[in-house]
Amino acid sequence: MPTRDWCFGCALVLVAQIFSLGALPFELFEPWDKLFHVLAYSALALMLWIATDGRRPVLVIAGVMMLGALDELRQAAIPARSADVSDFLAGALSAGVTGAVLMWTSQKTGVKKSCAESSQQ
Repeated sequence: MPTRDWCFGCALVLVAQIFSLGALPFELFEPWDKLFHVLAYSALALMLWIATDGRRPVLVIAGVMMLGALDELRQAAIPARSADVSDFLAGALSAGVTGAVLMWTSQKTGVKKSCAESSQQ
């Protein structure tokens, strides 16, 4: 239980960092910004996957992708910034690939979630 809470807290901190760095009137890591989008959104998908115990994979991945879209739309509203479709694609694709890998590995390892009705007491 503490690991899930810790991962959820780290995910919230990462979301706050994404939105605070996106509010700057300039691009902070210009030549490397796509790499940082990939790393941030992959890490966010992984942390939320752990926080939800992998129970809602489509919701986690869709939520991370929506966050990327909202971040780019918000940047479009900042006078010195603009929305960049390639930034959104980098984040969305990395979240999608991370989710696909996590779903594949959970199926390959045979990790099954037990429910209260079927578990032995």
